Amino acid sequence: MVWTLFVAASPSTLLDPSRLTMPQIKYRGARFAPVPGAVEGLLAQVARRTSIEVNREPLALEVTDPDLFKYPSIYMGGDSSFQPFTAEELKILRQYLSYGGFLLIDDNSGRADSGFDRSVRSMVAQLFPHTPLQKIPRDHSLFRSFYLINSVVGRVVVRPYLEGISIKGRTVLVYNMNDLAGAWARNSLGQWNYEVIAGGETQRQWSIRLGVNIVMYALTLDYKKDMVHLPIILERLRKYHTP
Repeated sequence: MVWTLFVAASPSTLLDPSRLTMPQIKYRGARFAPVPGAVEGLLAQVARRTSIEVNREPLALEVTDPDLFKYPSIYMGGDSSFQPFTAEELKILRQYLSYGGFLLIDDNSGRADSGFDRSVRSMVAQLFPHTPLQKIPRDHSLFRSFYLINSVVGRVVVRPYLEGISIKGRTVLVYNMNDLAGAWARNSLGQWNYEVIAGGETQRQWSIRLGVNIVMYALTLDYKKDMVHLPIILERLRKYHTP
């Protein structure tokens, strides 16, 4: 069994606009972090492949934590069904996404029609009742925000596409069913924690590239200008957040 310690970031880390932290969202009724080392593995790749400075200490937050609005992007993973979010949690998450935040949801089960998938679809339907999940087209700027991506994979390939929610032309939520986390996760010795099924190391590299692209898209307000605007996103979240 692998244990991961989740710690709170220091105030200096929270306020440093040059250092990216991607918290993992906690929820009830199931393991919220079934793939230890996943987000940290992705952020390590972001730091190695781009000019973005990152904080790789694992961090988990509840949606109701006021520190949520100090982070431009968050990650939610799982491999089984979970308890529904409360009305208050949905309201806060909707506000976070509407004012500049970004959520990546990742099904870690490696199965179609998993309990996690059913819970996610129910949650998203309540979160945005008038804006259903839709397939993200291949000409979306997410697929060219850093690398040119032509395929959607993960540790496995359950669905060869991403789904998402867009608000006023900005995609605020991306849902992947292929267990990207399983392809990103490494242990303290730098070894991969899980084998990639079917495509081997080539598939892992495409999974990493897709993860980097998702992070870059989440931090970019205007892709056409090819600029990362982390400080602006953080300021927007702080401005509109009412605890």
